[in-house]
Amino acid sequence: MKITNLIENIQGNREVLFEHGLSFYIETQNHKLLVDCGQTDAFLKNAEKLGVDLKKVDTVVLSHGHYDHSGGILPFAAINSHADIYMQEKALLPYYHKTDDEERYIGIDPKISELAQIKLAEGDLKIDDELFLFSNVTGRKLWPKGNLELKKKIGDTFV
Repeated sequence: MKITNLIENIQGNREVLFEHGLSFYIETQNHKLLVDCGQTDAFLKNAEKLGVDLKKVDTVVLSHGHYDHSGGILPFAAINSHADIYMQEKALLPYYHKTDDEERYIGIDPKISELAQIKLAEGDLKIDDELFLFSNVTGRKLWPKGNLELKKKIGDTFV
């Protein structure tokens, strides 16, 4: 297995871009995968600099429904129309960063749900003998205090 970090918050290599977000390219025996697609198309530019051909990716997994993990999905889909894009149905909910002073949308671009490549999943999913996705992880020992400001909007109420 080979894992290449395509984008993250810290610039590890002076040759590549960095931004608030995350994207990994993973090669296995049977797959070429993307896990998350960063905030923008910067991960595409980094992939090119790092010699990763994203046109060969067959599977994309979106870990959760925030812009800093999904913002590059539309630019990716423009160069690769055959990769399946797996995401939880809950990723489509309207997520916000909410404080007393701020209400900022941090969910995914709704246009992503219109892509023919999207495979919505709820619960655990066996893709094949090599790939298994799981969700609905419960219990946390450590919860960052900043996460207390993350909300979803249901009607006019933040939860």
